[in-house]
Amino acid sequence: MGVTILEALENASMNLDNMKAIGMGILPLVKSQLDNARRLLEKGYGIDDEVEPLLEKYGNLESVPDKE
Repeated sequence: MGVTILEALENASMNLDNMKAIGMGILPLVKSQLDNARRLLEKGYGIDDEVEPLLEKYGNLESVPDKE
């Protein structure tokens, strides 16, 4: 089962909260989580839509079509 957009946002928030313990090396992951969630929301996907199946199906975020 994939991560929903809401879960991606929650994970990014948790990673930011734990950045002191984890280190700055996690910053690219957090940025990616936030960017993916934001872009899918902009394309009309809801917070319960899963991120990974869309990326697997279309190859990358730019290729994911707007949700009708």
